[in-house]
Amino acid sequence: MYSKNYSVEEKLLEYKDQEGTLFEGFLAFPSGTETANRKLPGITVHPAFEGITEFEEDKARSLAKLGYVAFCVDIYGKGTRGKKKEEYFAILQPLRTERRAKIKPRLLAGIKALTDLSYVDKEKVACIGFCLGGTCCLDLARYNAPVKGVISYHGTLTPLEPTEHLPEEEKRPIKPSVTICHGDADSHIPMENAVSIMEEFRKREADFQFIHYANAQHGFTEPKHTGEIIPGVKYNEKAAKRSWSTTLAFLDEVLHGK
Repeated sequence: MYSKNYSVEEKLLEYKDQEGTLFEGFLAFPSGTETANRKLPGITVHPAFEGITEFEEDKARSLAKLGYVAFCVDIYGKGTRGKKKEEYFAILQPLRTERRAKIKPRLLAGIKALTDLSYVDKEKVACIGFCLGGTCCLDLARYNAPVKGVISYHGTLTPLEPTEHLPEEEKRPIKPSVTICHGDADSHIPMENAVSIMEEFRKREADFQFIHYANAQHGFTEPKHTGEIIPGVKYNEKAAKRSWSTTLAFLDEVLHGK
C-alpha cells in the first residue's frame, strides 16, 4: 500500500442517523472507483472538537492516494458549527456527557454511510481519530463496532460513563485491534487515564498497543497548534511522522493481513 499514489476524487456525502438527523461528511477515494468493478477497504476519519477541517480532509486524501476509501465523519450535524472554541464546547458538552446515548448512534451512522457505498468492502473497515475523534474511535472498539481496527491520536482516554445496565457488546472481549498514539508530555490527559484504559482493555482481552511519543504534547499531529493559543497543545513533527508511519503499518496489518 505504501508505494501507491492514486489520483483522488472527493465529494461531500449526506447521511442520517436512526433519529433522522442529517449529517454531511467528506469522502475521498481513488479516481474511477465509483465506476470500477471492485471493492476497496474503507476508513472513517473522526475529527477533533472543531469538526471536519482541512486537516482531516487532507488525511482522507492521503489515505485515498494509497487505495482506501476515506470518509471524514460529521458528529454535530449538517450546518452545526461553532465560530470559536467556547461555542464548539457548548455544542459538544451535552453529547459527551452521554456518549452511549448521544454519540454512539452518530458514530455508527457514519460507519454505515461508508459501508453502504457499493465500492467499499464491508469486511475491511478501520477508524482513525484525533483528540475527540480519538476518543470516538476507542469507544467504537468498546462497542465492538463492525471494524477491524481503530487508531486514536491524542484522544482523551476517558472511560464511558457508568451504567447500571451494561450493553451486551460491552461485556464481550473487544474484537477490533487498537492502536493508541499518546504524547508523553500531554498535560491535558492525566497519566491515570492511560493506566486505566490499558487495564480496561486488558480485562476485555483487547489486541492493543499503546505508544508514548517523547516530548509530544496534546494535539501533536496538527501543525496549526503552536502552543501559544492553547497552552499544552502543540504540534510535534517527529511524533506526527512516527504516528502516521505506525498508522500505515497498522492498516496494512488489519485490512490486508500484512
